[in-house]
Amino acid sequence: MPRVIPEAMSAWLAVLAFAVIAGAAGLIGVWLMSRHEVWARRHTPELITFASGLLVAGSLLHLLARAGEMAGEMAALGWALAAFVVLYVSENHFLPHPHARVEEDCGHLHAHSPEGFGWASIAGLALHAALDGIAVGAGFSASYVTGSVIVALVVSHKLPVGIASMGVLYHGGVERRRAVRYSAGVALVTPMAVLASYGFLRGAGTDVLGIFVAAAAGSFLYVGAADLLPEGQASAPGRNTFAFLLGVAVTVAVLFILPHDVV
Repeated sequence: MPRVIPEAMSAWLAVLAFAVIAGAAGLIGVWLMSRHEVWARRHTPELITFASGLLVAGSLLHLLARAGEMAGEMAALGWALAAFVVLYVSENHFLPHPHARVEEDCGHLHAHSPEGFGWASIAGLALHAALDGIAVGAGFSASYVTGSVIVALVVSHKLPVGIASMGVLYHGGVERRRAVRYSAGVALVTPMAVLASYGFLRGAGTDVLGIFVAAAAGSFLYVGAADLLPEGQASAPGRNTFAFLLGVAVTVAVLFILPHDVV
């Protein structure tokens, strides 16, 4: 007789698979910038604005609504705002998050970080990667649908962020091999955080999970609207506006198809 995989093990295998996917997206971005820099420079703005559309729409249309059902509307909005504010303050004053922007005059990725490219910048990137992983783990603890939506949002911006982090480190003066190692290490933080947070949260109450989903929504709103969108719109605004709207449209279409009664 065929052996039946226990439900708990099956759930862990599914989460492990999605953790690997989330980490791989960032590694692919690093690889693209390392091996195919011209292509990566050319298409980073569209990838960034497309990801921004996914993040903003997914946070507003699914994650906040789901968190409201689980923890209450006011609690969900409050935790989402708290996550947004914490990311803003930490990124602007404590852990600077380096950005990449393609300058029209030379076509190169230029670094934009008030504190240079020391360990504070690496820590800022690692913080974002850890928060992405925690969001995925919390999402799967809540439901497969919410977890799948969060994975899609994480994957969508991991690739352009991997390109950007590799680009700003390399063009900011970090030797190429070290930039690859740092960027790859940051990308691997996400799958580790996925597994750790899922193991910690899978037995948590609905209200607690709702708080984490709300915080994920607030962090994705910040990353999409404050980090990615301005960077993408810095060049070719017409084309990138289309990419942003396409990201919104894809999210709306996917959420319309998803089985909303699955919890």
